[in-house]
Amino acid sequence: MRIAFIYLFYIWCFVLSICQAQNIKEKWSPESVTLFTTLQSLSVLDAKQTFHMEEYRMYYDELEPITYAHEANPLIGKNPTKDRVVMVKVLSGVLTYYGLNKMKEKNRYKALIGFNVFYFIIVLHNASLGLRI
Repeated sequence: MRIAFIYLFYIWCFVLSICQAQNIKEKWSPESVTLFTTLQSLSVLDAKQTFHMEEYRMYYDELEPITYAHEANPLIGKNPTKDRVVMVKVLSGVLTYYGLNKMKEKNRYKALIGFNVFYFIIVLHNASLGLRI
């Protein structure tokens, strides 16, 4: 489990270094950079909660099946593997950055606020189901 987080962390750092190395048409404001970093951190928390759900299912499903927690992301599937979760999170992060980089700063800031609110609600919902952060 720790190895998956180490890989996810290295991939996340790699994506951020690519983001800094690209020729940016319109410079990102410090607020947008902070919001993008927060968005990626919430994505990592969501991945960790997905891993926790699957670990619980591996050990305790025969004793007490959990029916209240399931993966809702159709790209990851009903029975997510760690590899698939990491790949979907990395690809979605890169595509999100690519799309945000094409926007004007005012629109980028608004989109990042919306994305952060959306992901924050997801992480809070998962935590309310008992999935650790």
